[in-house]
Amino acid sequence: MIDKERLYDNVEYLKKSKKKDILPVVKANAYGHGMEEIVNLLYTIGQREFAVARYVEAERIRKMSLKDVKILVFESIGDFSLVENKSDIDISANTFEELRKALDYGIPASRIQLKIDFGFGRNGISVSEVEDVKKMMEDKNLKFRGIYSHLFAVDYEDGLKYIGEFDKVLEALGKENFEMIHLQNTAATLTYDCPSVSHVRVGMAIYGLQDDGYCENNLKQVFTLETQVAGVRDLEGNKYIAYDLKQGGYGENAKYIGKIKIGYADGFLKSNEGSSCLIGNKEYKIVQVTMDNTFIEVDSRIKEGDRVLLYHNIPRVTAHNHMAIYQLLTILSPRVERVVK
Repeated sequence: MIDKERLYDNVEYLKKSKKKDILPVVKANAYGHGMEEIVNLLYTIGQREFAVARYVEAERIRKMSLKDVKILVFESIGDFSLVENKSDIDISANTFEELRKALDYGIPASRIQLKIDFGFGRNGISVSEVEDVKKMMEDKNLKFRGIYSHLFAVDYEDGLKYIGEFDKVLEALGKENFEMIHLQNTAATLTYDCPSVSHVRVGMAIYGLQDDGYCENNLKQVFTLETQVAGVRDLEGNKYIAYDLKQGGYGENAKYIGKIKIGYADGFLKSNEGSSCLIGNKEYKIVQVTMDNTFIEVDSRIKEGDRVLLYHNIPRVTAHNHMAIYQLLTILSPRVERVVK
């Protein structure tokens, strides 16, 4: 379930508190929330710029036939013929050589965003090549669509250092030569103010998700993972729960078992066994996850049709699975319906 009002509140809070435009990151199926659903909702409130990781994700947005949308693809395109006549797609120049090849192919600078690498072991044009970029810009009178980098998780003082280095690159290349300037991901957006940027590039924040160590109370969780009890069985005298023996496993002493229609084929991992879900105001133990169904140890109060909340306690579920919540959400399959409320 996607709470659109919470999504809108998160976007409005980020815009007002940072006094910047938003570049929402909707890669990985909008962090598992549903790309088409999230893009449509943001488009409704005037958002026209989006960022994704891969070209195939950009094509999903293009198929929505929304007007005046621009999509930045982070990862290298490789085959420029895929995008040469698609003015709604911006490409990222992740090396100086890639920048040169894109321009030689005929991709206009107005559709290229330069990524600068400050030594994070990712991709990007190295700082040592900035002078080469500057000379190219002067020789060809180039103005680019954008310039950006990525702070990710750094020590606070290191972050200030890299912001300073980014500003020096901007000064060298001319801030006026870029329509968009963005540096901060969600963690950096919550930590730093960067006067030189035009946009904050946020994924997790618009969905109300935060990394460990961050707690911005004004951001509200957009998703709930919920389903209904599909049936309840009395296990009195039964030797098995679904495919497993009761003895020695979760639910060994269970009298009643409830079934819900979600399993590891839906991206609800088998590692969720032993964790809990919420039915009404009570927690119940998840005893078995199969390909298509999950079985819960319940009591006589639980009936078919009762609402079940999964991942209701994020700190506990991430600790149980040893995975961040955005990792757990991005693996949810298309079989899990995304419903907007």
